[in-house]
Amino acid sequence: MKDQTSQNRIIDFVDIGTLKEILDSFTTTTSLMADIVDVEGISIFPRSGIKKCCRFCRIIYGLKDGNNRCQSAYKRAGKQAAMFGEPYIFRCPSGLIEWAAPIILNGEHVGTIICGQVLMWKPEEFFWIELREMNKSLTTDFQDLFEAVRELPIISGHQVQAAAYLLYVVANYITKAGWENYEQIKEFASQQSMYYAEIENRKILEKQLGSSSGGSLVDENEIMIELYKNEKSAKAYLQTVIFGLRYESHNNLSVVRAKMTELLVILLRVTNQMGLEMSQFLDINNNYIGKIYETNSVENLCVLASIAVDAYLERIKETQNKPLNANIKMMIEYIENEYMKNLSLKAISDSVCLSPGYASRMFKDHMGMSINDYVLKVRIQKAKKLLLNPHYQIQTIAENVGFSDSGYFTKVFKTSEGITPTQFRKYHKR
Repeated sequence: MKDQTSQNRIIDFVDIGTLKEILDSFTTTTSLMADIVDVEGISIFPRSGIKKCCRFCRIIYGLKDGNNRCQSAYKRAGKQAAMFGEPYIFRCPSGLIEWAAPIILNGEHVGTIICGQVLMWKPEEFFWIELREMNKSLTTDFQDLFEAVRELPIISGHQVQAAAYLLYVVANYITKAGWENYEQIKEFASQQSMYYAEIENRKILEKQLGSSSGGSLVDENEIMIELYKNEKSAKAYLQTVIFGLRYESHNNLSVVRAKMTELLVILLRVTNQMGLEMSQFLDINNNYIGKIYETNSVENLCVLASIAVDAYLERIKETQNKPLNANIKMMIEYIENEYMKNLSLKAISDSVCLSPGYASRMFKDHMGMSINDYVLKVRIQKAKKLLLNPHYQIQTIAENVGFSDSGYFTKVFKTSEGITPTQFRKYHKR
């Protein structure tokens, strides 16, 4: 009765036809057989309902006790996979390589995806001896078995691990926990869409400017500004940075890896400048930089960087002083909306109903800079964006970002960026 219950639980939350399509598609794509069994090792599909069985296994199943032996092996492998919470690679009683991916529902093991029926090396003399020894309790006629073995795919250990991981993802996907992860899958698709949109935007910009833009996309001051706005704004900005870094790296794996690592190091430095304890963020970098250097996919690098950014934003939210930050955020929003005007310290402090002296001390404690310095930073960032448009005159840009004197604007810009506005514009036209 227990096996029927576990079968029903799987079928209750996923249509059996959908499961069949998933595994058949996997088999068609990889040429590897896959099946879903319950906790007793019994397939949830009719024998003819899925491409789950190679000729070798069909022979074994047709022998007395062969099917029972396989079910017992699948039961044990499923338990091992569930115990460790990851794919479990094993050698079946008949001598083939297979792997088990656990299906967990609300913390309970309800089934297993079984895949494999492969070899990891070309059969040699000892293999045939071993195969005969492992199956002598089932048959004494090995001719058909030996012929079926020659039809089996031979795949590398790396391919075995990759296929096992893929099925592990599928196993999670078809559980309720997997449905929750569906939002992450949609997010990845959204990121891909946003990346290609970013490519088009940059192509348009490059066409307008006559060539690709230079300089670093990672601006510590801008990151700090965005972090102090709100989580949504910061995430959107940092996602744009990630896409931009990938684009300017021309999808070169080594370059993308270095740039994503640099971004995380800069994030660590920025949180320290914000007055947050660096030690609270070191584990994020240690974890994700290690993963960044383990992956060999540009797409995965960007996803890892995005997940690390989410971890930073969550940790910042947890560690910041909420009551004071509310006032700081309001001042930042006021500056963002009014930077083009002749801002005064009194006007900014009045926006949060605080005295100028108290507002200044609180702002510097949390931002690591004075209110006036922050206003200048915002104006410079806005000016840099306007400078990318060659149709704007320097005087016009200065006025649009709150400077009545273009000479003073040039002086402040050079102090901040190390070059004049004109030099910045020329550099970005190269």
